[in-house]
Amino acid sequence: MLALDLDGTILLPDGSASDRTVAAIGKAAAAGYRICVATGRSYTESRSIIQRLSLRDECIFVGGAIVIDTASDRTLHRTTMHPQVAAEVCAVMESMGHAALALQDPTQAGLDYLISKNIPLRPASKSWMDAVKMNINFVPNLGQYRHEHTLRVGLCCESEEAQAILETLHAKFGNRTMMHRLKVPGSNCEVLEVFDPAVSKWEGISFVIRRHHIAPEQVVAVGDDMNDLQMIRHSGLGVAMGNAHEEVKKAADLVIGPALEDGLAEFIEDLLRGKYDVAA
Repeated sequence: MLALDLDGTILLPDGSASDRTVAAIGKAAAAGYRICVATGRSYTESRSIIQRLSLRDECIFVGGAIVIDTASDRTLHRTTMHPQVAAEVCAVMESMGHAALALQDPTQAGLDYLISKNIPLRPASKSWMDAVKMNINFVPNLGQYRHEHTLRVGLCCESEEAQAILETLHAKFGNRTMMHRLKVPGSNCEVLEVFDPAVSKWEGISFVIRRHHIAPEQVVAVGDDMNDLQMIRHSGLGVAMGNAHEEVKKAADLVIGPALEDGLAEFIEDLLRGKYDVAA
């Protein structure tokens, strides 16, 4: 199986995928590889690229919190946050003057995001949600919401604010949550994401490979950011993009070319030519 991250791996900084990359993924599928997108994005945010890649398999979204059968749009597996923890995280974010973004399981909640109503949404978040046509609902106080379908709570902030917010959240919630800090390419904006501590892309991959009797040693995982670490460490062949975070590169078995140079496409072409022995 090929487990492939989206942003910074399949996708270029402008959000597009090159024709060469799309063709290479198609050739891998034709050669017998199961193609599994493993992304931090939600299904709604990923739908257009899933369609461009002609995928009809299970894919992993929200950093591993949910696995969806893209052929039927059916949720197969999900790990929601504990409702009380999700409410407490939202309350802390709102108390610091940030709109909390509570991502929902859309197949159950009927929408994508719940957002703090009385705190202005950062322009970067609003532009993104408008661009991908997210279905959202504004809630006066997410710190008192029931959160029965919340997969992730996050916020968008300027880079200089991110570390202080992260330290506050870590101090209050410790090992009751798992957190990511991700840079938005080409901007001074960062996204802070909070999940149930069991969530990782590897958790989602493990669910998929069990369904198809694929051994971990038969998984090739390719990514570039901190939320790709677990899948790169546990796969048979863990691959970091040339544009990857330095810690991701150190954890990988192999570092390939950057996304802007079709690094993923070149790697898949070499893989299909037999350059790499995955099981070894």
